[in-house]
Amino acid sequence: MEWMWFSLASAFTFALVSVLDKLLISKHVDNAKVFIVTVGVAQICLGLIVIPISAFSGLTLSTLTIVIFSGISSGMYLVIMFQIMESQDVSRVVPVVSTYPVFVAALAFFILGEQVTIYSLACILITVFGAALVSLSPSGKNASAKSAVTAMLLLFLASILFGLSQFLAKTIADDVDMWTQYMVRGVYGGFTCFSLILLPGVLKGVTSIFQKPKSVFLIGFTEGFLVFFAILFFFLAIYAGEIYMVSTVMASRPIFVFGIGLILSLPMIKLLNEPLNGRVLAVRATGTFLTVLGVVGVSLL
Repeated sequence: MEWMWFSLASAFTFALVSVLDKLLISKHVDNAKVFIVTVGVAQICLGLIVIPISAFSGLTLSTLTIVIFSGISSGMYLVIMFQIMESQDVSRVVPVVSTYPVFVAALAFFILGEQVTIYSLACILITVFGAALVSLSPSGKNASAKSAVTAMLLLFLASILFGLSQFLAKTIADDVDMWTQYMVRGVYGGFTCFSLILLPGVLKGVTSIFQKPKSVFLIGFTEGFLVFFAILFFFLAIYAGEIYMVSTVMASRPIFVFGIGLILSLPMIKLLNEPLNGRVLAVRATGTFLTVLGVVGVSLL
């Protein structure tokens, strides 16, 4: 049962990272674009760190191109997600972007010709309905219905991009070793995020972070230490068990985000500002449950 504990540890750690990301964007950086650049730096560093254990096996022009596009897609996913997270509750964001297995299944159907059953269609519909329920639920803030719909559509786009990234990685998993993929994807995904430094005012915002030691520590701890262990737990899980079972347990991430966000929003803590209204909580809890249920169903296909 080691695979299950590693999977739960990875899901919980990734959930903690998501909540801390929201905290950092809200209170420790000028805006989401500045934060995205720091994430890019962390991604590049994590990619370079694993060079000594990368075998560079199976790298050809075609496989390298696929890995690079996988990394760029992953970076674009982060860019969109963090910019939406700046104005939306983390408990609304994570369930929607966690729908990516649905898009991986869709790509497998259209590109690889894999069969789609009534069961898989039902799981996809449950996932999309659950994600929409979470995203369009009342927020307790003065946000218009139009902005909520726009945010949901952009988050679905982010999920599609991450699904594309995972799909591309899967197509060459038998040819390119795991750590080489991780290294190339990390570097190119990191540079995609880092490219936002060219936007007006972003460089100034990044340099101002270094005048705040607490912010530097929290960013390093979250995007370096915690992300590394979240990924390490994931790899330990897939080596100890079947990938479809690991993916199923990993689908619990939105539940952890919901719980952690709720705790950190309690009046005696108040690090986050997640809504504590009973009706809002009920809608989001239901949507989160349906999203996880649908993703689990897709993962077990």
